[in-house]
Amino acid sequence: MLPKPQAAAIFALYAFCRIADDAVDVHNNPLILDIMEEKPEQFRTGYTPEEPLWRLLRWSFDTFTIDIKPFFEMIEGQRRDVNFTQPVTLEALDEYCYYVAGTVGLLILPVLSRYVTPRLQQTSVNLGKVMQLTNILRDVTSDFKAGRIYLPVKELNESGICNEDLGKTEPSCSLKRLWLKLAQKSIIQYKDAEKNIRLFDPPSRLPVLLALLYYRQITLLGMKNPDIIISKRIVVPKWLKYVLVLKAYLKLLFV
Repeated sequence: MLPKPQAAAIFALYAFCRIADDAVDVHNNPLILDIMEEKPEQFRTGYTPEEPLWRLLRWSFDTFTIDIKPFFEMIEGQRRDVNFTQPVTLEALDEYCYYVAGTVGLLILPVLSRYVTPRLQQTSVNLGKVMQLTNILRDVTSDFKAGRIYLPVKELNESGICNEDLGKTEPSCSLKRLWLKLAQKSIIQYKDAEKNIRLFDPPSRLPVLLALLYYRQITLLGMKNPDIIISKRIVVPKWLKYVLVLKAYLKLLFV
Protein backbone atom coordinates (compact mmCIF):
# COMPACT_ATOMS: atom_id res chain seq x y z
CA MET A 1 0.00 0.00 0.00
CA LEU A 2 3.05 2.28 0.09
CA PRO A 3 4.23 4.28 -2.93
CA LYS A 4 6.73 2.23 -4.95
CA PRO A 5 9.93 3.99 -3.78
CA GLN A 6 8.99 3.61 -0.12
CA ALA A 7 7.86 0.01 -0.66
CA ALA A 8 11.17 -0.89 -2.34
CA ALA A 9 13.15 0.52 0.58
CA ILE A 10 10.96 -1.30 3.11
CA PHE A 11 11.42 -4.57 1.19
CA ALA A 12 15.21 -4.16 1.33
CA LEU A 13 15.27 -3.33 5.04
CA TYR A 14 12.86 -6.17 5.80
CA ALA A 15 15.00 -8.62 3.79
CA PHE A 16 18.05 -7.74 5.87
CA CYS A 17 16.09 -8.24 9.10
CA ARG A 18 14.59 -11.49 7.82
CA ILE A 19 18.01 -12.93 6.96
CA ALA A 20 19.34 -12.02 10.40
CA ASP A 21 16.32 -13.53 12.13
CA ASP A 22 16.44 -16.73 10.05
CA ALA A 23 20.15 -17.13 10.78
CA VAL A 24 19.14 -17.94 14.35
CA ASP A 25 15.59 -19.28 14.22
CA VAL A 26 15.81 -21.32 11.00
CA HIS A 27 19.45 -22.11 10.25
CA ASN A 28 20.81 -22.00 13.82
CA ASN A 29 23.99 -20.53 12.38
CA PRO A 30 25.29 -17.48 14.30
CA LEU A 31 28.23 -17.25 11.87
CA ILE A 32 25.77 -15.66 9.42
CA LEU A 33 25.37 -12.83 11.94
CA ASP A 34 29.13 -12.25 11.92
CA ILE A 35 29.06 -11.87 8.13
CA MET A 36 26.00 -9.64 8.31
CA GLU A 37 27.71 -7.42 10.86
CA GLU A 38 30.77 -6.99 8.64
CA LYS A 39 28.74 -5.86 5.65
CA PRO A 40 27.01 -2.88 7.31
CA GLU A 41 30.42 -1.83 8.64
CA GLN A 42 31.79 -1.86 5.07
CA PHE A 43 28.59 -0.23 3.85
CA ARG A 44 29.04 2.61 6.33
CA THR A 45 32.47 3.41 4.82
CA GLY A 46 30.92 3.75 1.35
CA TYR A 47 31.54 0.25 -0.02
CA THR A 48 28.48 -1.50 -1.49
CA PRO A 49 28.68 -5.32 -1.66
CA GLU A 50 27.92 -6.51 -5.19
CA GLU A 51 24.64 -8.18 -4.26
CA PRO A 52 21.04 -7.23 -5.17
CA LEU A 53 20.06 -6.65 -1.54
CA TRP A 54 22.95 -4.30 -0.85
CA ARG A 55 22.55 -2.43 -4.13
CA LEU A 56 18.93 -1.77 -3.20
CA LEU A 57 19.98 -0.80 0.32
CA ARG A 58 22.48 1.69 -1.12
CA TRP A 59 19.71 3.22 -3.21
CA SER A 60 17.47 3.28 -0.13
CA PHE A 61 20.11 5.06 1.96
CA ASP A 62 20.74 7.54 -0.84
CA THR A 63 17.02 8.24 -1.19
CA PHE A 64 15.96 8.32 2.46
CA THR A 65 17.80 9.48 5.58
CA ILE A 66 18.14 5.99 7.09
CA ASP A 67 20.37 5.60 10.15
CA ILE A 68 22.69 2.59 10.02
CA LYS A 69 23.09 2.28 13.81
CA PRO A 70 19.87 0.23 14.27
CA PHE A 71 21.30 -2.41 11.89
CA PHE A 72 23.95 -3.24 14.47
CA GLU A 73 21.51 -3.08 17.37
CA MET A 74 19.12 -5.43 15.60
CA ILE A 75 21.93 -7.94 15.03
CA GLU A 76 22.75 -7.62 18.74
CA GLY A 77 19.12 -8.59 19.42
CA GLN A 78 19.53 -11.73 17.31
CA ARG A 79 22.70 -12.61 19.22
CA ARG A 80 20.66 -12.51 22.41
CA ASP A 81 18.64 -15.39 21.01
CA VAL A 82 21.83 -17.31 20.20
CA ASN A 83 23.05 -16.99 23.79
CA PHE A 84 19.58 -16.93 25.22
CA THR A 85 18.94 -15.92 28.81
CA GLN A 86 15.41 -15.70 30.14
CA PRO A 87 14.54 -12.09 31.09
CA VAL A 88 14.41 -11.64 34.85
CA THR A 89 12.17 -8.56 34.94
CA LEU A 90 9.70 -6.74 32.73
CA GLU A 91 12.37 -4.09 32.19
CA ALA A 92 14.74 -6.75 30.82
CA LEU A 93 11.99 -8.01 28.53
CA ASP A 94 11.36 -4.47 27.31
CA GLU A 95 15.07 -4.08 26.54
CA TYR A 96 15.05 -7.33 24.55
CA CYS A 97 12.00 -6.15 22.60
CA TYR A 98 13.85 -2.95 21.76
CA TYR A 99 16.86 -4.76 20.31
CA VAL A 100 14.91 -7.20 18.14
CA ALA A 101 11.96 -5.02 17.11
CA GLY A 102 12.19 -1.43 18.33
CA THR A 103 15.30 -1.18 16.16
CA VAL A 104 13.25 -2.19 13.14
CA GLY A 105 10.91 0.70 13.87
CA LEU A 106 13.92 3.03 13.83
CA LEU A 107 15.21 1.53 10.57
CA ILE A 108 12.02 1.98 8.60
CA LEU A 109 10.84 5.27 10.11
CA PRO A 110 12.77 7.57 7.71
CA VAL A 111 11.08 5.72 4.84
CA LEU A 112 7.65 6.28 6.36
CA SER A 113 8.12 9.92 7.29
CA ARG A 114 10.26 12.72 5.86
CA TYR A 115 10.29 14.65 9.15
CA VAL A 116 11.27 12.50 12.11
CA THR A 117 10.46 14.20 15.40
CA PRO A 118 11.44 12.75 18.80
CA ARG A 119 7.78 11.96 19.47
CA LEU A 120 7.40 10.10 16.18
CA GLN A 121 10.67 8.27 16.74
CA GLN A 122 9.49 7.09 20.15
CA THR A 123 6.14 6.05 18.68
CA SER A 124 7.89 3.94 16.03
CA VAL A 125 10.14 2.29 18.62
CA ASN A 126 7.23 1.61 20.96
CA LEU A 127 5.15 0.13 18.16
CA GLY A 128 7.97 -2.23 17.25
CA LYS A 129 8.38 -3.28 20.88
CA VAL A 130 4.70 -3.93 21.49
CA MET A 131 4.47 -5.99 18.29
CA GLN A 132 7.31 -8.12 19.63
CA LEU A 133 5.46 -8.50 22.92
CA THR A 134 2.48 -9.72 20.91
CA ASN A 135 4.74 -12.28 19.22
CA ILE A 136 5.91 -13.47 22.63
CA LEU A 137 2.37 -13.78 23.97
CA ARG A 138 1.25 -15.62 20.82
CA ASP A 139 4.18 -18.05 20.83
CA VAL A 140 4.47 -18.98 24.52
CA THR A 141 4.26 -22.72 23.87
CA SER A 142 6.32 -22.91 20.67
CA ASP A 143 9.07 -20.79 22.24
CA PHE A 144 9.05 -23.06 25.33
CA LYS A 145 9.45 -26.13 23.12
CA ALA A 146 12.35 -24.39 21.34
CA GLY A 147 14.04 -23.87 24.70
CA ARG A 148 13.23 -20.21 25.19
CA ILE A 149 11.02 -18.58 27.79
CA TYR A 150 10.53 -14.87 27.27
CA LEU A 151 8.09 -14.33 30.13
CA PRO A 152 10.17 -12.78 32.94
CA VAL A 153 11.38 -14.97 35.80
CA LYS A 154 10.10 -12.51 38.41
CA GLU A 155 6.59 -12.42 36.91
CA LEU A 156 6.40 -16.22 36.69
CA ASN A 157 7.63 -16.69 40.26
CA GLU A 158 5.27 -14.09 41.70
CA SER A 159 2.37 -15.75 39.85
CA GLY A 160 3.32 -19.24 41.06
CA ILE A 161 3.94 -20.49 37.52
CA CYS A 162 6.63 -23.09 36.83
CA ASN A 163 8.29 -23.38 33.44
CA GLU A 164 6.61 -26.70 32.67
CA ASP A 165 3.20 -25.00 32.82
CA LEU A 166 4.06 -23.31 29.52
CA GLY A 167 4.20 -26.64 27.70
CA LYS A 168 0.88 -28.03 28.87
CA THR A 169 -2.14 -28.41 26.61
CA GLU A 170 -4.25 -26.05 28.73
CA PRO A 171 -3.18 -22.88 30.53
CA SER A 172 -3.42 -22.76 34.31
CA CYS A 173 -5.48 -20.03 35.94
CA SER A 174 -2.26 -18.33 37.06
CA LEU A 175 -0.83 -18.37 33.55
CA LYS A 176 -4.04 -16.95 32.11
CA ARG A 177 -3.94 -14.12 34.66
CA LEU A 178 -0.32 -13.27 33.82
CA TRP A 179 -1.00 -13.52 30.08
CA LEU A 180 -3.99 -11.19 30.40
CA LYS A 181 -1.95 -8.76 32.49
CA LEU A 182 0.70 -8.49 29.78
CA ALA A 183 -1.95 -8.41 27.06
CA GLN A 184 -3.69 -5.48 28.73
CA LYS A 185 -0.33 -3.70 28.95
CA SER A 186 0.12 -4.19 25.21
CA ILE A 187 -3.38 -2.89 24.42
CA ILE A 188 -2.55 0.37 26.23
CA GLN A 189 0.65 0.65 24.19
CA TYR A 190 -1.23 0.05 20.94
CA LYS A 191 -3.73 2.77 21.86
CA ASP A 192 -0.91 5.22 22.55
CA ALA A 193 0.68 4.45 19.17
CA GLU A 194 -2.66 4.75 17.38
CA LYS A 195 -3.08 8.28 18.72
CA ASN A 196 0.11 9.26 16.89
CA ILE A 197 -0.67 7.78 13.48
CA ARG A 198 -1.20 11.31 12.14
CA LEU A 199 2.51 12.03 12.73
CA PHE A 200 3.47 9.71 9.86
CA ASP A 201 3.42 10.97 6.27
CA PRO A 202 -0.08 10.61 4.75
CA PRO A 203 0.87 7.75 2.33
CA SER A 204 2.29 5.76 5.28
CA ARG A 205 -0.62 6.11 7.67
CA LEU A 206 -2.83 3.34 6.28
CA PRO A 207 -0.18 0.58 6.12
CA VAL A 208 1.18 1.49 9.57
CA LEU A 209 -2.31 1.59 11.05
CA LEU A 210 -3.20 -1.78 9.48
CA ALA A 211 -0.05 -3.37 10.89
CA LEU A 212 -1.03 -2.01 14.29
CA LEU A 213 -4.62 -3.22 14.03
CA TYR A 214 -3.69 -6.71 12.81
CA TYR A 215 -1.20 -7.25 15.62
CA ARG A 216 -3.48 -5.79 18.26
CA GLN A 217 -6.22 -8.12 17.07
CA ILE A 218 -4.03 -11.16 17.85
CA THR A 219 -3.91 -9.96 21.44
CA LEU A 220 -7.63 -9.22 21.54
CA LEU A 221 -8.49 -12.71 20.28
CA GLY A 222 -6.41 -14.20 23.07
CA MET A 223 -8.04 -11.94 25.66
CA LYS A 224 -11.47 -12.98 24.40
CA ASN A 225 -10.66 -16.67 24.80
CA PRO A 226 -7.63 -17.15 27.09
CA ASP A 227 -8.16 -20.91 27.18
CA ILE A 228 -6.47 -21.14 23.75
CA ILE A 229 -3.37 -19.06 24.47
CA ILE A 230 -1.04 -22.07 24.68
CA SER A 231 -3.03 -24.71 22.82
CA LYS A 232 -3.01 -23.04 19.39
CA ARG A 233 -1.29 -20.24 17.50
CA ILE A 234 -3.66 -17.29 17.39
CA VAL A 235 -4.15 -15.90 13.88
CA VAL A 236 -6.42 -13.17 12.55
CA PRO A 237 -8.85 -14.71 10.02
CA LYS A 238 -9.02 -13.14 6.58
CA TRP A 239 -12.61 -11.94 6.97
CA LEU A 240 -11.62 -10.05 10.11
CA LYS A 241 -8.68 -8.45 8.31
CA TYR A 242 -11.14 -7.02 5.79
CA VAL A 243 -13.17 -5.60 8.67
CA LEU A 244 -10.02 -4.01 10.06
CA VAL A 245 -9.18 -2.50 6.65
CA LEU A 246 -12.58 -0.81 6.63
CA LYS A 247 -12.06 0.35 10.19
CA ALA A 248 -8.66 1.80 9.25
CA TYR A 249 -10.06 3.71 6.26
CA LEU A 250 -12.83 5.16 8.42
CA LYS A 251 -10.44 6.19 11.16
CA LEU A 252 -8.12 7.96 8.74
CA LEU A 253 -11.01 10.04 7.40
CA PHE A 254 -10.90 11.93 10.70
CA VAL A 255 -7.10 12.19 11.11
